[in-house]
Amino acid sequence: MGEWQGPGGLDVTRPNVARMYDYYLGGKNHFPADRAAAEKVVELSRGHVREAVRENRAFLGRAVRHLAGECGIRRFVDLGAGLPTQGNVHEIALAAAPDAQVVYVDNDPVVAVHGRALLAGDPRVEFLEADLRRPGDVLAALPAGFGPGEEPVALLMLACLHFVSDEEDPAGIVAQYRDALPPGSHIVVSHVTSDPLPAVMAAAGGVYGAANAPFDARPREAIARFFDGFELVEPGLVQVHEWRPDPDTPPLRTAFLPVLGGIARRP
Repeated sequence: MGEWQGPGGLDVTRPNVARMYDYYLGGKNHFPADRAAAEKVVELSRGHVREAVRENRAFLGRAVRHLAGECGIRRFVDLGAGLPTQGNVHEIALAAAPDAQVVYVDNDPVVAVHGRALLAGDPRVEFLEADLRRPGDVLAALPAGFGPGEEPVALLMLACLHFVSDEEDPAGIVAQYRDALPPGSHIVVSHVTSDPLPAVMAAAGGVYGAANAPFDARPREAIARFFDGFELVEPGLVQVHEWRPDPDTPPLRTAFLPVLGGIARRP
């Protein structure tokens, strides 16, 4: 008997990282295999993975509001966008700047189907089914107004670079995007760090090894390299909940959140 196929021939027997993330966030777009794998990570992290993804999502919101409001950015590209959920980039950006344009990019066909259904009918928002690991393909597919010599762009890479292996040279990939961005553009990066719990992160990586995209948690110094050639915006590379937190933000349940994030500007 062949593997059970979900809607449209979708294989739902193998965990999918986008659907696992959706599960952590309390969404509905996941299947038993996704939930089983995600629960293993929840157990390994003593439940803190849910807090980490919520804080990562909150960081995304603050970053987009900062870029649209204080920096005047009107062009947003969300690489490795994942499944639509609450507080999507276009919702935040368009609320702050109705003339903004947002392009989502993901190579997962499941994400593409959901994304296009959500975005249908709004000319300010597009979805590209492309692989962030191939900057040339992504950049060539971007709509008019996003290229060299155009207005500054915000390039968002949240919780996606840890799915790019060292052999694929993630820092080199980011550098290719950097060199194509107009001056005044910004990048936003968040990334799982192996500090200070490398054994736990290695075990979690083992769970993801059976999913559609293995991940590599990295030490702080490796994550900092993604910002080479950029000027970090204060407070720099920090735990995501520490990046300009909103007033009255409740305290974390854990002393350390293993997700680092930062925003940087191309001079």
